[in-house]
Amino acid sequence: MNSNTWPKRFFALNVSRGIATLAVVMWHWQHFGSISNSLSKNFNRAGEPLYAIFKIFYEKGFTAVEYFFILSGFTFFWLYRAPIENKHLSFGEFWLKRFSRLWPLHFLTLLIVALLQHVYILHNGNSFVYPFNDIYHFILNLGFASKWGLERGWSFNAPVWVVSIEILLYFVFFAVAYFRQGGVFFCLGTSILSFAVALFAHHVFFTGLALFFLGGAVFHLTFLISAKLHKAKLFVYIVAALSWVLIILDFYVFKFSDFIFEIGITGKVFLTGFRYYIFYPFTVCGLALIEIDKNHFLKELSWIGDITYSSYLLHFPLQLVFGLFVSYGMLNHEFYLNLVYFVIYFLILIPLSYITFIGFERPIQNIIRNQYRLRKNAEQGSAPVKI
Repeated sequence: MNSNTWPKRFFALNVSRGIATLAVVMWHWQHFGSISNSLSKNFNRAGEPLYAIFKIFYEKGFTAVEYFFILSGFTFFWLYRAPIENKHLSFGEFWLKRFSRLWPLHFLTLLIVALLQHVYILHNGNSFVYPFNDIYHFILNLGFASKWGLERGWSFNAPVWVVSIEILLYFVFFAVAYFRQGGVFFCLGTSILSFAVALFAHHVFFTGLALFFLGGAVFHLTFLISAKLHKAKLFVYIVAALSWVLIILDFYVFKFSDFIFEIGITGKVFLTGFRYYIFYPFTVCGLALIEIDKNHFLKELSWIGDITYSSYLLHFPLQLVFGLFVSYGMLNHEFYLNLVYFVIYFLILIPLSYITFIGFERPIQNIIRNQYRLRKNAEQGSAPVKI
């Protein structure tokens, strides 16, 4: 298998990741309706700004994290499986890439949230949304261990739990690639088995594992179609498009999924299977195939994907700032129902995320990798090491 002929970047997939992040941010808009770490009994989701338009995000935005895991699986199998398998990428170099990409901004936002929560608690007597903001959970967060099962509940910049699970998935992925595993049947088998375990283990790691390796299977499927089964592209596009039509109709026209859900366990399994094994995979595969054929598809919007990590990690600290404004009487408790403040929030978050990506994320990442390269070159006294 050789995907070197593929585009250097999948702009369309990157944009889809950015949109998925905004879906999670909108789902978390309900944080402003929280009182003493729980959602107010009087909270009216339908009263949130532009609910008629963004209903799907307000109601099911949390499911976008499932798309993250599938997209991560696709990306890691595309970029890293072959170099690890061929021993061109060591364990240390692999983790340097991950550390330089993820930890600096995580550490910065962790400190910001810790400070803001301290001020919020001093003024209100309780924390904003997430209750466990002590030293123990701070240490867990430092090591990306906030969702490993060691925690007592949600803490600090809690949305980072997704990255916490991905860290564990990276260990599994590296081992699989290192021992030359990870073919399409291995990925599908791991995905199905992990879902089965998740039914009894009740830990999100197994769901993440299932989706990550499902993403690996999607990578294999995409490669096979792009290399040999060209006629199957139309089928992928049709299934992806029909899936989106069904989802949109279900949310905005007729809620037929409620009838399927009421069938019982069979209906629940069907709905879950549709989302995991049809809707998400065919969306990823379809976007990737378009990119392979067209190249630079949605490149003009690629900045939406570039700011994914920064917007994901910054959206809760920004909410905390708004929460403090409420605490000090600068905003009304129901300000979040006003469209003006909804617009203001995103007019702050999106530019701030872009500035953070350009001015902090990318420079710090380059500094860490360059320092490693220089040290490695000095030790080896050989040709430059590319990281």
